[in-house]
Amino acid sequence: MSDIEYCGPISALSMGLPSITAVPAGRGHLSKEGFYRGMDVPAALRRRFTQDVVSFTMLAQINERSTGIPASETVNTIFVLGIEAKTEKPPVQVMEHIARYYGERTGYKTRILFVCTFAGECTLAVFRNANVSQGLMEGCVYTAENVNFTQESIHLDERDLGHTWDAICAQVILDDANPEQVDHRIAVDIKRKAVLAEIDRLEKAHAKTRQIAKRNDLWNRLRLARLQLKELETGS
Repeated sequence: MSDIEYCGPISALSMGLPSITAVPAGRGHLSKEGFYRGMDVPAALRRRFTQDVVSFTMLAQINERSTGIPASETVNTIFVLGIEAKTEKPPVQVMEHIARYYGERTGYKTRILFVCTFAGECTLAVFRNANVSQGLMEGCVYTAENVNFTQESIHLDERDLGHTWDAICAQVILDDANPEQVDHRIAVDIKRKAVLAEIDRLEKAHAKTRQIAKRNDLWNRLRLARLQLKELETGS
């Protein structure tokens, strides 16, 4: 359809979103300068807008009016923002700035699903705030690269927009649509990946080492890392 906004080959409809959420063609363009004009933004970040981004296009607005999904205490709007990128690497610094900017402007009740396109490829991204009680020690942008919307689509949990947002984040970060305990599961996943990397490092070091005492030490550390991985994966 040519009467709605696109970012590269991607539109709200191709993502599986309801047609009523789609922004009409010609109404979604956002200027780069609008995200930092009049603000104390470092020069290095301004350069990222210039060097990393071709254009911004609002693809969809997910709210109670457009979907019938009620607002929650924490979320009343989810924007789907298209970013046509100049490089293969997603503009993470730009996305974090925009997420924080919209959050501050709306009393932290607006969330953004970023859709980055480059050379026909699509990367989805979301920003999750820190949640120390659940193990997330700092806010961070998470990405899912090479997304193919002919094989999958964005699932909207209909209980309320808080659950909707958590389900979207779970899809991007954890590759499922379960909105429950998202921050905790993200924290566990981060730890799991770190332990897997440590296991790989220890296995390679053990294979190369010939000195007996050092091999024994590496083996003991490897055994403990494997035990930690099992505990993370089983939740014990």
